[in-house]
Amino acid sequence: YKSINSQEGYQWLFNFSGLFSRLQTSAPKVKALSTSQSLHQVAGPVWNLGRLNHVAIAVPDLEKAKAFYENVLGAQVSEVVPVPEHGVSVVFVNLGNTKMELLHPLGNDSPIAGFLQRNKAGGMHHVCIEVFHFNVWCFQFLLQSVFYFLRPCIVTVIRNW
Repeated sequence: YKSINSQEGYQWLFNFSGLFSRLQTSAPKVKALSTSQSLHQVAGPVWNLGRLNHVAIAVPDLEKAKAFYENVLGAQVSEVVPVPEHGVSVVFVNLGNTKMELLHPLGNDSPIAGFLQRNKAGGMHHVCIEVFHFNVWCFQFLLQSVFYFLRPCIVTVIRNW
């Protein structure tokens, strides 16, 4: 995670299902557009997308995954960081122009624990795309009937990752 920087104009969401952005999400649950809605209506200026921030992968063994990216692939990785408010431990893998976030459950009530029960080998959990104007995105998702599993919330994140 990375902390909010108001000078950048970016804000973060966590576990927002649908389109992604420093919005993070599980698999999209988006209603199909009606035939009266054009793609232009959905992809208008409000959808001012920034860069891909990271792709999150749930892993059954965080230390083993960390060692693979660090020792086998030679990537720069963060230390294991517990994020108890979201029930996860994370490791960031720096890929230069973007990052990967390795997720592992922190406790039995973690949403990642359920994900790993259904996906024993792990797998992609969410992507994170930077956007401007958090509240505008939330409102536009509401207008477009985009559904999400967990209520969006702003989270703090690790600096320099």
